[in-house]
Amino acid sequence: MIAISIATVTLKTDRPKDVARFWRDLLGYRVAPNNSDSVMLVGDGGPTLLIQPSTSPPSASAIHLDLRPEDQRACIDRALELGASIAHIGQSGQESWTVMADPGGNHFCILQSREDYEAALAEDPGSPTPLD
Repeated sequence: MIAISIATVTLKTDRPKDVARFWRDLLGYRVAPNNSDSVMLVGDGGPTLLIQPSTSPPSASAIHLDLRPEDQRACIDRALELGASIAHIGQSGQESWTVMADPGGNHFCILQSREDYEAALAEDPGSPTPLD
């Protein structure tokens, strides 16, 4: 198998500066130089985010980020404070994550804390989804 990793996650938005400020401040990233009109955000240990200008609205089926915070409630509160909103996309209310939208409408999920996730896995590890 060849060695490969995800280098960049790209978000397209008609509000690139607002979206870039939101993700910079929520993740503690910094703006990095790049050779385009996109905004590149980098952090220590996480993937690079590229915020690209777009004239079309985000698609609900587009790739989104799943965030695993130390404290889920604190992360949700911080995201709301920075301009995110709760996205109601048909959840039952029993999920261990919260679906949100950044200021540009890009959906992302704030997952349960790693500690809660590992405790849930210890109780019920689940089963792999068959692929073949």
